[in-house]
This record gives sequence, structure tokens and C-alpha cells, in this order.
Amino acid sequence: MVFYAVPTATHQLNAENMRINANDNRNAFSSPPSGLPQPVWKRRRVIATVTLGIILVAAACVAPSPESADKGSDRLVLETAFKNIDLRHAKETSTRAVSLAGLNTIAEADTLLAIDERTSEIALTYEDRVLGEWPIPGATDHNGWAAVVSDALEKARQEAPKLGEQDHEVALARFFGGALSKLDRYTRYATPAQARNTRARREGFGGLGVTIRYDKGNVYVEKVREGTPAFKARLKSGDLITHVGGITLTGLTQNAAIVHLRGPVHSKADLTIIRKNANAPLKIAVVRGHIILPTVTSKHEDGILTIRLSGFNQGTSRSLGKVLAAAEREDGKPLRGIVLDLRSNPGGLLDQAVAVADFFLNDGRIISTKGRHLRANQIFNASWGERVTSTPIAVLVNGRSASASEIVAAALRDRGRAIVIGASSFGKGSVQTIIRLPNGGELTLTWAHMIAPAGFNLQNHGIIPAICTSAADAELSNMMAAIRSNAPAAGTILSQALASRYAIRTNPDLARERCPPTRTERAEDQEIAKYLLEHRSLYTRALRDGSAAIAER
Repeated sequence: MVFYAVPTATHQLNAENMRINANDNRNAFSSPPSGLPQPVWKRRRVIATVTLGIILVAAACVAPSPESADKGSDRLVLETAFKNIDLRHAKETSTRAVSLAGLNTIAEADTLLAIDERTSEIALTYEDRVLGEWPIPGATDHNGWAAVVSDALEKARQEAPKLGEQDHEVALARFFGGALSKLDRYTRYATPAQARNTRARREGFGGLGVTIRYDKGNVYVEKVREGTPAFKARLKSGDLITHVGGITLTGLTQNAAIVHLRGPVHSKADLTIIRKNANAPLKIAVVRGHIILPTVTSKHEDGILTIRLSGFNQGTSRSLGKVLAAAEREDGKPLRGIVLDLRSNPGGLLDQAVAVADFFLNDGRIISTKGRHLRANQIFNASWGERVTSTPIAVLVNGRSASASEIVAAALRDRGRAIVIGASSFGKGSVQTIIRLPNGGELTLTWAHMIAPAGFNLQNHGIIPAICTSAADAELSNMMAAIRSNAPAAGTILSQALASRYAIRTNPDLARERCPPTRTERAEDQEIAKYLLEHRSLYTRALRDGSAAIAER
């Protein structure tokens, strides 16, 4: 995962956690429960997040030289990673190919390092000196290759200054960067520090419940979330946090400040606060709570409920349920329509995507997954009884809508439940499972591909909108002029756009070419959505003509 970290600039840091790059489309999907033998995993309103955390420790087949602590740790990490890649990756590969790709990447760190692959052995050299030689293990000998790689990593760090001056975790991460490039773009390794941040984003963390602003070494409270420990302790926007206990935050890096603000749930943070107009620094004790970053915001105007989902973490479906319940109570009148805004949503947890779609579907298919591993082949169906029964829905997507976003959009589109508007989505149709490694790092491993209810593989194709706003500007300009003037021509233009989409709906490549993905979030998307929701006959036609054709399964 890529995180924003710009210590020289004034910027916001959300709830003591670094923001994930929304463009990194790297979504931590959970796997079905390991104890579930049935082929169909029936979904319910409350769905547990399950992460594979398999720690495999086995004897290596190649006896290495006496081990250092770092080398021993690396070997266990490699054994676990190699074993899971072999058993679970969506495509069959060899541990040999993965290992050699990683070792060659290590050698690229220093021009004097080289990997020499011979007929029956492999050698590591430095300035023509042989640092180590090893018999080549079998192509799928996980333990043998783990022993060879960990030994080679240690010897390379001992001899190559560019590697030796870095922590051994840096070399391990460099190895995985090369090794996993042989697989797919979404399989990746996270160091222990990176893994802690991504877990916090997925699952929540112990914290205060504030958004902070880091400015030239100072940590300011930007926003206090209602109902959180910080809210109850009466922290205020603009407060300058100078100390946590006896630790001074001023002058620390933003990452270090975050570490001190966060801590175990129920632990106490003794804060020293400088508040504007206060005569002296304030001492405020805050008991940390379980903080889940907010992913749902909403706006209710003129009977149209606009819901924005920024991601899918463990709190998303619960928050969505609260928004829908509040909208039902607000004026006692049924909603005229719902705009579900998934633009620039990079995805998140698979179970949460299924749970979100389940709010709007009565039964039937939401998504299915196919992979090489037996348990990667799953069917996810909606539970009986939708929360939102007959309210018309428009879904907004763009080129940064990926993974879990595409699951929701595809399910609602293919089941005739929503119109999709905007630009073609990213097209990340793969599912990743997360392997917890012995060093605290994580291996995010692609193990399945997603199949939409209509039968399309979402990989590379993504979601093509029924009404496209990323096509020629002239077409969009004419459409918007008619809509804004409420002219009869608006219906004609929208009907023509739907007919054009209908004509090519069996050819996703051509449809995507005519409606290219873009990162832009156009205001026109919202306007078109509301117009369709308010004109039921046009909305009904859009449901029919904007749906996906049935593809070969």
C-alpha cells in the first residue's frame, strides 16, 4: 500500500491514521471462513470479516550456514510466503521462478552483486568472489528455497555496502518486490509497519477519534468525531497537542506522533493541550477507544438521498444501515430516489461489499469468485428481504472506482436494481486474501477472480455506465443543456445515449473504449442521476437498456 506522508506540507491526517492512496486500488479482501465446507456462502446482514493468518514453520531441505536472528526470521517469513503462493495464488507458479526473480532484484541493488544460475546449483558473487553456493532445490520446494534465499540475503547484506547499511526488512521488502512481480500487480508484501497501518484502516485501531493536522512539527486537532473518546473528553478543533504523557510531540515526525496518539483500546492518553484563549496548558486524560475510520456520508434533499462511500472497512455496512434508517425516520415520507456515489472508492473488504449490496437486493446472486484453490470458488447471494424495496437507485462510478465498488455496482446493475452513471470503472476484478507473516508483515495474495451476476469477468472490463459522462464533450454539453432547462429534448438525448449503450453492451471492450475511465468526478453525474430518478419512465428504460447482457459463465 502507498501512504501519503509529506511532512513538509500542511495537511490533514485522519483519526491518527495515515491516509491510504485512493489510487492504489489495492484492496484487502477477506476470505470465506476456513471452516465453511459448503460451496455457497449465504450472506446475512451482519457478516464477520475473516482474514487468513496462516503461520507455517517447517524444516528446510537445504542446510544453511549458522543463522543470525534476522536470517532465521526471514527464513520463516519466506517459508510461509512460498507455501501460500504455491497453494493459493490464482495462477499456478513455481517457487523457483519467484525466488530467482527476487534474488535478481536484490543483485540489482549493487552492480558488483550477481546471481549465477548454473545447471545444478546457484551462486551469489561479489566482485567475482563467490559468497555462497547452493544446490538448486526442486521447483516447488518451499523450505529449500526459503533456506537458500535467507542465506543469500544475509551474505549479500554482509558484503554489499548499499544493502548492509539498511535494515534487513528493507532487503526483504526489496526481494519480495521482485519476486511478486512474477505473479500479478495486486499481490504484494507489506512490512510490519505498513501492515499495522493497513490493518488499522481495515479493522480499526485504538485511538482518540480526531482528525489531526500536522504543520511544521506541530500536531493540531482539526476535527473531533462525535461520540468518540476525544468528543467525550471535550477536545476542540484548533487544540495543539504538545505531549502524550511525558513524551513531547512537538518536533517529531508525523508518523512518530501518530504512534504515540494511538495505543491499546481502553489505555489512557494523558494529553497536554495548548488552547486558544486558555491561560495555561490544559491536562486532559482520554481513554482510547476502538476507532473505525468513517466511510459513509450522506445528504437528504427533496426526497433524494445521496450516499457517498469512500471505502469498505468493517464499519461500512453498519454505518450505511444507520443512514438508511435515519432517512426513513426523517419526515415519514418514502424516498423518491437514492444516489449511491462510489466514485474514487478504491474498494476494501469483500464481505462489506456484499453486505452493502444486500441492503438493496431481495435475493439472488451478488457476486461469485473463481480461483485455483477449492475454497476460492464461492457464490455470494443476497439474503431474503431487502432493506430498500422499491426506491429507484442511481450508482455513480469513475475510473478510480475499484474492487468492492465494482462488486456493488455490478450487482445492482445486473439485477436490474440501479442505473450506473459516470465513467468506466477501474476494472480490478480480483480477490486478495491476506496472509499474516511471522514477522508481523502481510502477504496480500490474489487468489480468485470476480464474476458479475450477468457472467462477465470484471478484470480489466470493470463497470461500463448506462449513461456515460466521459465521452465527447459536445454530446455531454447538449445533454446537460436540455436537462438544466428541463426541455423535452433531454429525454430524447438520454434515450439516444441508452440506445447507443444497448447496441454495444455485449462487447465490453468496445463499450469501455467509447466510455473511457477517467478520474474526474463530474457535477453532471449527480445532475443526470437526479433527473432520471425524477422521471420514472426514463428510469425504467435505463434499467432495461443499461443492464449488462448475459455473458458466457
